[in-house]
Amino acid sequence: MHIPDGYLSPQTFIVLDVAMVPIWVIAARKVKKTLKTKQVPLMALGAAFAFIIMMFNVPVIGGSTGHAVGGTLIAIILGPWAAVLAISVALIIQALVFGDGGITAIGANCLNMAVVLPFVGYYVYRLLFGEGRSNARRLVSAGVAAYVGIVASAVCAGIEFGLQPYIAHTAAGQALYAPYPLTIAVPAMAIEHILFFGWVEAIVTVGVVAALAKSDTALLSGRPAAKPLRWLWAGIGALIILVPLGALAPGTAWGEWSSGQIESLVGYVPGNLESLGSVWKSALPGYTAPGVSHSSVGYLFAAVIGVILCVAVGWGAAALLARRHRPAVAGATGPHDEGDIAQAVHARRPRVRSLARKTADSLGRAISEVLENEEHASRPGLLQRLDPRIKLFSIVLMAVTVSLVHSFWMLVLFVAVGAALAAASRLSVASFSRKVWLSAGLLALILVIPSTTAWVTPGAVVIPMGRFSITEPGLVGAATLVLRVVAAAGFSLLVLWTMRWAQLLQALTALRVPGVIVATLAMTHKQIVTLLRTVEQIHLARESRLVTAGSTHDNRAWVTDRMAFVVRKSMKTADDVYDAMLARGYSGPVRTLVQLKTTRRDWVWVTACVVGCVAAVAVDRLVLGVLA
Repeated sequence: MHIPDGYLSPQTFIVLDVAMVPIWVIAARKVKKTLKTKQVPLMALGAAFAFIIMMFNVPVIGGSTGHAVGGTLIAIILGPWAAVLAISVALIIQALVFGDGGITAIGANCLNMAVVLPFVGYYVYRLLFGEGRSNARRLVSAGVAAYVGIVASAVCAGIEFGLQPYIAHTAAGQALYAPYPLTIAVPAMAIEHILFFGWVEAIVTVGVVAALAKSDTALLSGRPAAKPLRWLWAGIGALIILVPLGALAPGTAWGEWSSGQIESLVGYVPGNLESLGSVWKSALPGYTAPGVSHSSVGYLFAAVIGVILCVAVGWGAAALLARRHRPAVAGATGPHDEGDIAQAVHARRPRVRSLARKTADSLGRAISEVLENEEHASRPGLLQRLDPRIKLFSIVLMAVTVSLVHSFWMLVLFVAVGAALAAASRLSVASFSRKVWLSAGLLALILVIPSTTAWVTPGAVVIPMGRFSITEPGLVGAATLVLRVVAAAGFSLLVLWTMRWAQLLQALTALRVPGVIVATLAMTHKQIVTLLRTVEQIHLARESRLVTAGSTHDNRAWVTDRMAFVVRKSMKTADDVYDAMLARGYSGPVRTLVQLKTTRRDWVWVTACVVGCVAAVAVDRLVLGVLA
């Protein structure tokens, strides 16, 4: 259903592109009013789900293929306006990066799949389900709605195709764009989706709705998730692993033929189709990867890249639009008790959080993260069971190995190993990946973007942009560096999340790290937490004594004064600690009550790590030698 470049005339695609702009603006305003902060991840999930599910091509009789979209499902969970934005993000990324759907036809594709499908599906669902509570009725309503929604979307696409021979043709009657008239295009699109793809969309929608009905019905009622979204992220990960199955379907979707296929079908190539069809060269055309000859592996790589982009763009857009609401407090002419006074004070406060409140919240999150790390380290996972010395040595060995290998796929393997170790250690893989990719990965990506251009890295041009054209060697080098940074950052995070601070200090001491460094780390960690708690209490004290947020000048002056106070306090604390250590005759390494003891499990683990890292370096050198 993705209309490529060259199939729609300018009279059609310009009108539809322009028509989508106000729809996106209205959708953004609607979502901004209703989207809660806790629903931001769902927008990213919706965009990623729409992208990945459209990669599963299903073959049908006659050699054609098609796919589900998930538009009705996203609309049921987030509402139709949020579905417009989520599916639009997926469609735009597909067109820009993978060449699936034309750049000129973005408006048409978004109108069909991001507007018609979710709106028709959503209101059919509301009509059928109403205020019902029966789970069976919910599933039937969702299935019928998804079926009707995607058929309506296909009919719209058929109309857009079928109008082209009437709009633009030669004197001899040959179409200049899409060659089939309405009498062929509309029935072809409608019948395929009525007989085949409508059922695929219905099955996908019913399956996910049934899972949500059992695990978290709040999502089906338009409310934020009552439980963590880990299993939904895990579902996206499972779909990514299975996505090579979608590349096995033979044939081409109706209306997405190449010029050679059109010539074999109708006997000629429409005059303007080829010239308009080459207007944009995507970075990964046809969901392939540069330098990857195996189609399934390239398809898997494209799926990973696409999901990352959809999550990043969808999350960013949702975060910008989401806002918190505070319930209005009825004004009282004369508060007479403590409850009335508290309400009156709350009513006089601005809707935005004050500087003190924001700072206190940030400090509270920082302290919570430190405590959360200790909680992670206490879980009965794989890495937590290992001797801290063995664990530190093995993870550092893996990080060093990452710096030694150069093969792209070997680095992908190490990234996957880091995620697998996080899962085996009973850590949240979604949280682990988010912290690694959105911190180290994003920073590395920003730094290497210039190296992808022909100005820095000459080579075969992938995206022509003059002097700043993106080259294939530049993309491969940038991807290699980003993966190297992400893998190393992942192993570093595993050390922090699976070790208590006391264990880490013991491991450093056992590995002959100088005692001064270990003592400095111990005292620094303790004093940082203490100062964070002190600053949080200062800000909370100021917040509790203020009725209004105050002027910007007063806030700046207060913050400056508090910064100086914290510096003075930290210096005095350091002096006091130093004097106390001298008075007690402190010398030697940091001592703890924890006794370390290696077991057979530890030696098996470290042996496996050493053998695996040596094998990885050897295979990497072998692959590079063969390629050279």
